[in-house]
Amino acid sequence: MVFGEDDFYILRSHKKFVLTTHVSADGDGIGSQLALARGLRSNGCDVAIVNPTPVPENLAFLLKSPKEIVTPRELSDPQTCFSGALTVVLDMGAFDRLGAVLPYARQSDGLLVVDHHRMDKARGVFYLLDEEACATGEVTARILDALGIPLALEIAEPLYAAIQTDTGGFRYPGTTAETHRLAARLLECGVDPQKIYTELFERQSALRLKLTGEILTTLQTSPGGKVAWIQVRRTILDKVSAQMDDADDMVNFTLQLDGVVAGFYFKELDTGGTKVSCRSRGEFAIDEFVGKWGGGGHHHAAGVRLSMPIDPAIELVVGAATEALEPR
Repeated sequence: MVFGEDDFYILRSHKKFVLTTHVSADGDGIGSQLALARGLRSNGCDVAIVNPTPVPENLAFLLKSPKEIVTPRELSDPQTCFSGALTVVLDMGAFDRLGAVLPYARQSDGLLVVDHHRMDKARGVFYLLDEEACATGEVTARILDALGIPLALEIAEPLYAAIQTDTGGFRYPGTTAETHRLAARLLECGVDPQKIYTELFERQSALRLKLTGEILTTLQTSPGGKVAWIQVRRTILDKVSAQMDDADDMVNFTLQLDGVVAGFYFKELDTGGTKVSCRSRGEFAIDEFVGKWGGGGHHHAAGVRLSMPIDPAIELVVGAATEALEPR
């Protein structure tokens, strides 16, 4: 999608910003935030980054200081922080994923969503959306270009991490020639690709590896082998003294099985509900599949939260996927 100059007027009309992203932020959200924040500050803007949950440990390498990104509870007066500011949500997915930030964002001077996910547009909210972009980081780079902000290394590095994350190391279907052209620009700024890849994908704690092993023992497949799923429950976390955040980003293991078309990762939530991360191959549109339960995302990567315990959630989702892919 090509944006026009009028699309950026809301950004040009403000000098105070609060940037945020979804709960349990990933590299695309964090990287896009840091890049835009640093770019706006270089233009003389007042910028704060306030997220509903802390920065994941594996992304802390992108921060200049531990407090470059804070949570609302770390602010002495969150309302003052948001007052008069344009709140920019990068990589949102859905408003309910903004957690404790959402009430403050609604009291700010405006709300702009920057994203590459498919979503319904709410009244009174500004949007810069491109469903064809490989990552929110790609959309963010175009914003910086439109504002005339050069891609210095401190901006290029988090942008590269954002794109690296949401393309799975430039291997997901959303990776395009434009993706590689942008990556080349970022490399020309001095980004070290080996460093970024290592920090994102190859640096794990012993706890994380033990937890991965436990979760992989739950792997199951449908009779025809086209559907695979794994799960994490509180009992598994307690066994290795882990937290739910330690169990993120494991759904892609399901697609490593030969013949699998749809893979699911079920998380048992403390609220009694279930979070489901979903992946697919080929023509099976996983975002449309989970859309019937209020989920969304991309053609091959999506998610949904179900207000039911994990066992009926598995039965519901796996049953529907098996029926769709392995009709009798």
